[in-house]
Amino acid sequence: MLDSIKEISRQVDAEILIFNEDDPVWYRSDIFLRPRANVLIDYGFFVNALGRERTIICRKGKADIASDLQVLIYCDLNKEYRAEIEIIT
Repeated sequence: MLDSIKEISRQVDAEILIFNEDDPVWYRSDIFLRPRANVLIDYGFFVNALGRERTIICRKGKADIASDLQVLIYCDLNKEYRAEIEIIT
């Protein structure tokens, strides 16, 4: 699988990843919805291959994002009118 991702990274100019509310995670008495683990792995791989400026996080819903990634600018798909502009620029 990693070989396929590596090959794809050579064929694209940028990567857009959807951070959706996929997997529930329980912490004490709270439940958080996070993106799938493979999406996080893909993000790390493409940032390494393409750079942060060409790897875009699109957040859907209120998906929990790791604190290290919260400082990055990402596109909020909950605001569709802004999402298209943010991705284009």
